[in-house]
Amino acid sequence: MNNSLLKGIRVLDFTQFLAGPYCGMFLADMGADVIKVENLMTKGEFVRNAMPREKKTGRSMYFQNLNRNKRGVSLNLKSEEGKKIFAELIKSADVLIENMKPGVIGKLGFSYEVCKSLNPRIIFTSISGFGQYGEYSSRPGYDLIAQAMGGSMSITGWPGQEPTRAGMAIGDIMAGMNAAIGILASIIKRQETGKGQQIDIALVDTIVSGLEAKAMQYVYEGKAPEKTGNKYISSAPYDSFRAKDADFVIASGTDKHFVALSAAMGMPELASDPLYINTEARKKNADPLKAIINKWASDKTVLECVDIILGVEVPAGPIYTVKEVYEDKNIRETREMFVKVQHPEAGELTVMGNPIKMSEYPCEYKMAAPDLGQHNAEILKEIGFSEAEIAKFKDNGSIN
Repeated sequence: MNNSLLKGIRVLDFTQFLAGPYCGMFLADMGADVIKVENLMTKGEFVRNAMPREKKTGRSMYFQNLNRNKRGVSLNLKSEEGKKIFAELIKSADVLIENMKPGVIGKLGFSYEVCKSLNPRIIFTSISGFGQYGEYSSRPGYDLIAQAMGGSMSITGWPGQEPTRAGMAIGDIMAGMNAAIGILASIIKRQETGKGQQIDIALVDTIVSGLEAKAMQYVYEGKAPEKTGNKYISSAPYDSFRAKDADFVIASGTDKHFVALSAAMGMPELASDPLYINTEARKKNADPLKAIINKWASDKTVLECVDIILGVEVPAGPIYTVKEVYEDKNIRETREMFVKVQHPEAGELTVMGNPIKMSEYPCEYKMAAPDLGQHNAEILKEIGFSEAEIAKFKDNGSIN
């Protein structure tokens, strides 16, 4: 049995920074032949020089992490030969992913209509800040802008403090995942129709879609959600709490949970107290309830608190630092969220594992990210160019 779920699917990853490469990474981990197409005139993608770097050769681990399992081609797309090569790549591909500002790829001569004429089966995927149409489509967009204009910063942080972005690039990451979902659905539909389509993913749309109940609170109650720290608006105690050594979280989502939690803390009477007798009462009195739990936890360690609470099957957990995430054997090894790839010069590199776990066709980690133009000759031969033509392309600067 071949364990490559997307074997036979060729993806042109003409992207940079995070959202686009993250999408291509997902598809590559699932076995697609993902070809990283880079601009030779800018010496490749900008983040090839981004921190952090591995120590032996100084290669960017930002780039290595997002571009593992991909082959690499570098082209001068201002040259006629470079455009010719890119056109042949499009003809050979199932998917093209690009995340330039709307209209830029068209100025290079490869709009969706052009690519569709070259290959009617192409699934042309565009990721941008505000989408391919609309009043804001011409604006540049990055994750910070998406979190700001998508509403998430207004509800992140503590009451009375300034709006706060999420500590990770949720707009970029979720947009990359949304693009991958659209691509996979389009591949399935293409089996029926024989035709591809254009996919338009906006970072701002992505953040707005993630507002879920927060947006419904305004639409149906007329109340704009506010910053609540770690408190959850729909339940209590559903928040962070303080032990004697660090913070931890409790996610008590039901009355049954609270009865068990109260007993575990040695205060079973809390569950029948009118202030805390049901979810609505606990939500209204979440602050005094938090004070009670903090007092109970004040002479205990985080691990002691979590063990007691988990012992009665109420969800709880420590608040990990990234160091603690990496050192948790279950996360790092058992769940394979940190994996190894081999680089011919840098040696063994650690990259993030794929969060999608599949029984029959697991994600694989076959190779490190490509050096600039590493697979030019190999891939150009596959799409029909001769060795003489490839040598000519090198001589005139169309490829490196």
